[in-house]
Amino acid sequence: MPPLEEDYRNDNYWYAFVSYYRDNYLDENAIEIALKINNNLDMAVVINGKRGLEEGLWWIEQRVPALENKRPIDCLEEPNLIKRLRVCLMRMR
Repeated sequence: MPPLEEDYRNDNYWYAFVSYYRDNYLDENAIEIALKINNNLDMAVVINGKRGLEEGLWWIEQRVPALENKRPIDCLEEPNLIKRLRVCLMRMR
C-alpha cells in the first residue's frame, strides 16, 4: 500500500479543510495542543475538532498504524511526513 502522502492533494485543499476547524474549534484547547506540536495551530485545531483536548494530547504521542507506526508529533519535521499526517487527519472520523 502506498504511503498516505501520495494521496495529498495540495496545500489549498488542506487550508480549506482547516478553515472549517478554525471556525469551530479554535479555542484554548487548540492552543494547548499547538504548544505541544511546535505551535502548529492548523494541525492543532483539526486535532481538537477530531479528538478534543485530552484525547488529542494522548493521540499525538501514540504510534499510529496509518502513519506507518510513527507518532503524529514525529511527523512535524519532514515535508513528506507532514503531508502524511495531513491526509491522516483529513480521513479521520
